[in-house]
Amino acid sequence: MVPMMNRRWLAIGVGLVLYGTSLVAGGRLETEPWRGRQARPPILRSAVDVIAVDVQVIDGEGRPIPGLGPEKFTVTINGRRHRVLTAELVDRRTSPGYSNRSPGDAVTSAQGATAVGGRVIMLAFDCISFSPFAVRSAIETTRRFVERLPPEDFVGLVAYPNGPEVEPTTDRRAVTKALDLVVGQRDVASPSQFSLRPTEIIDISSELPQEDGPLLMAVARRECGEAFETERGRACRKRLSVDVTSAALYYESLANVSVGGLRTILGKVGAMPGRKTLILISAGMLGSDRPGGRPDIDDLGTEAGREAARAGTAVYTLGIDTEFQDRYGAALAGTDKDPTNLARDTEVKRRWLEQFSGAAGGALFKVTGGSGEFAFDRILSETSSYYLLGVEPAEANRSGRTDEVKVKVDYRQATVRSRRWVALPTRHRVETVPATAESIPAKVSARPSSVAPPLPSVLASVVQPFAATFERGDYSGLQRQLVEEKELASMILALRTSAPPWPEAPRRAAVFALEVALAGLRSDNGFARDQGGRLLAEYSTRVRRPDGADAFECTWLWAQLAALEGLSRPAVATGFVRWALLRCPAEPRFHLADALIAEQQWLSTTRPGEADAADVVRRYEAAMKFSETELEARVRCASILFRMGQLDRAAGLLDGASKSSSDPYVRYLADLVRGRVLHALGRTEEATDALRSALVASPGAQSARVLLMAMLVARGDRQGAAALAEAVEASADEEFDPWWTYWFGDFRAYPAILARLRELAK
Repeated sequence: MVPMMNRRWLAIGVGLVLYGTSLVAGGRLETEPWRGRQARPPILRSAVDVIAVDVQVIDGEGRPIPGLGPEKFTVTINGRRHRVLTAELVDRRTSPGYSNRSPGDAVTSAQGATAVGGRVIMLAFDCISFSPFAVRSAIETTRRFVERLPPEDFVGLVAYPNGPEVEPTTDRRAVTKALDLVVGQRDVASPSQFSLRPTEIIDISSELPQEDGPLLMAVARRECGEAFETERGRACRKRLSVDVTSAALYYESLANVSVGGLRTILGKVGAMPGRKTLILISAGMLGSDRPGGRPDIDDLGTEAGREAARAGTAVYTLGIDTEFQDRYGAALAGTDKDPTNLARDTEVKRRWLEQFSGAAGGALFKVTGGSGEFAFDRILSETSSYYLLGVEPAEANRSGRTDEVKVKVDYRQATVRSRRWVALPTRHRVETVPATAESIPAKVSARPSSVAPPLPSVLASVVQPFAATFERGDYSGLQRQLVEEKELASMILALRTSAPPWPEAPRRAAVFALEVALAGLRSDNGFARDQGGRLLAEYSTRVRRPDGADAFECTWLWAQLAALEGLSRPAVATGFVRWALLRCPAEPRFHLADALIAEQQWLSTTRPGEADAADVVRRYEAAMKFSETELEARVRCASILFRMGQLDRAAGLLDGASKSSSDPYVRYLADLVRGRVLHALGRTEEATDALRSALVASPGAQSARVLLMAMLVARGDRQGAAALAEAVEASADEEFDPWWTYWFGDFRAYPAILARLRELAK
């Protein structure tokens, strides 16, 4: 006969094991080093269960507070109080063998680590939040933390979105060696052509689309100089407005990619048995702290925090302040150094870290000066022990949904850290679990975890048909699907928020995302255009390599720019061309695209001004410095000078341009534009010769024919004009005029660029 007290512990213990096992992933991957092998035990049945809630209770110095019974705890689920049946202190410092082991005696699995009192700690480096020169101090501090961990503790490392990954292990050298490969991946240069502080992007974006908002005007006075009230100043303000919108989208894309990487880590950590600790090391991400401001990333930190709580993971975040280094570093010489709002600039970068830590029930340590040693010391102290509460559930909690949990403790000046979310499965049958030695304890086992598993990170069903078509190589079929899709915005959103279609082939996923994003941008639906722009921005970040742009990344960016040029939406394209130039500054076509998109922006304004035109000319002059784009840049620059009335300067740029080019497209444009310029200068004979040369380069081009015909009529050569008119009437419909694609830049080459990109993705 089992005594009454022992039977009570048996029921509670089995219930905890039952509930925890039902929510933690069942299959164990034998290839993972932190999992131990166990023979399959017999089955024990029970209908009694409790909710297991792990709680840290610490004093003001971060020391665990012992000796608390269940009567000291108050637990509410969705606002309703639940009875706390048990409160067992799990103190790793007093676990058998915890302080008497040496590194050579370390256990071989993280599951075993729990049994002997060791912790399972996962270090997560948010590489995209650090610039290359700002990450070194954080790495060295982390290295010292790893080296002084007790030998029983398992520690793993993931550097995301691109970096080393080490499964939890007792091999300290494996982790410290991987730390040497961690690289800061945030661009040193600003995504803006102006010297904008983080808070200025937020504040100005909250005023848009006003063109004369007080914040915009204040920054424009500083950035546009003495010409503020002139036409040049008004043009500068317009560029500033576009630049702020582009910069906000850039930071939103960084945040989405960063949080996506963090959620992937949480999914892996959530599959590990028992209680885990995640330490996130991040310099933060820019997020708005005012209504209507951008970057708007409020939901990202909260959702990631909930997933951390569901993963049964204690969360600690080290928010490293790099604002001073970022603003005053040598790499940013020449940018604005005004210390105004330095504190707020720091806080808006930490805002999402606070949301993440708060939603997870964790702690954020703000590392403003020094190396952060104090934060790691505090984490070691706080995680040395915790309470495992057995909480009585109610039938209302058996819905299978995630419920909010709050824990309070009746102890003066105590701090409670606990998970914020829990899920109890529906009771539709008696569950069965393996009976182990730990299922019949003398008191509640510390091993089981009652947290719900992380949300499955799989490709959304709405995306699967499109991915299948792409996988078959039916690219024209994919385009038909995208055009016919009535819920394109929802499909793109699903692609953004689910796992990539081919996790093992990220380049293939990037090409697929490019085609889907561009379909969204081509759409007449504003929501689809917004989602397409966000998807494109996020994958502009995903294709980045930490050691610098490679051929695939630069080709991907080229395909992106070529398509955006063809869309003639310069307000969207402006930010993307800036990012492309940051990543691949030596690519001549990107400099030419920068000038063309600026020209598209100039022409799209209601009253194009000379100040904007002068800016376009400067950009074309930059593209002339590359031999690959020199001639086309000269032709395009001459065309805008012609419209500005600077005829002699335009004619000088075109002298010999057509004869120097081996590209029929460029030769035709050079002769056509030269003919127009010379005609305006009154040099009729030379203009006629130029147009005839244009027709040699492209015999069926109607623009040159019509202009030449008009010039012949003006000269009195009606017979020659009539012959050209007959040729125009008799021309075939498929005859191509290069001038028709003049304003679309590299879009004419988009199919060839995309084909090359697909080859690089294989």
